[in-house]
Amino acid sequence: MRRSRLRAGLLVVVAVSLAGIGYQVWRNVAERAPRSLEELGIQLLPQVAQHIRNFRRVKVKSGRMEWEITASDGQYFEARNEVVVRDPEITFYETDGRRRGRLVGSEGRLVLENQGKEIASVVLTGAVGVWIDDLELHTEEANYDRASDRISAAGPVSIKGKAIDVNGVGMEVDVEPQRIRLLAEVRTVLRSDAKPS
Repeated sequence: MRRSRLRAGLLVVVAVSLAGIGYQVWRNVAERAPRSLEELGIQLLPQVAQHIRNFRRVKVKSGRMEWEITASDGQYFEARNEVVVRDPEITFYETDGRRRGRLVGSEGRLVLENQGKEIASVVLTGAVGVWIDDLELHTEEANYDRASDRISAAGPVSIKGKAIDVNGVGMEVDVEPQRIRLLAEVRTVLRSDAKPS
């Protein structure tokens, strides 16, 4: 008889525990009622018309590539007519198809024109790097203007080459003739240990 009471008591405790767990699960599910897809979209990406993973945009003229922009992620804002990209890389090409320059950063903002068909300018921020021939330039923010085919930076800039290190404030890079100008506080170090190219 004692065993029967013990089993019955244990069975009642297990049943009450299961009922309590079931009630908590039901309450949790009821609180997380599904929302409409429109509401979820507005909450996740406000004002974004398109969200693109592995973003890539190429400019081809007369059958040859002029430039290419790739990024891990892109968000198109139709109202502002711009695309915000993460980890962008812009590559510029010569007329013979060889790469003439490369521009990278942590984040970029591409301003569009001609109903989104052309890129007017690009602003890159966060660990910006520019590579032209054997020169490597670093700054925190750089702007590329398509009309002038120029990369500019207002802040501190460092340039490293095979035989030279240059630091300054403010920079202008003409992409097509590959000409670099530092605007202020220029300091140059020539290295004698450079290997011939």
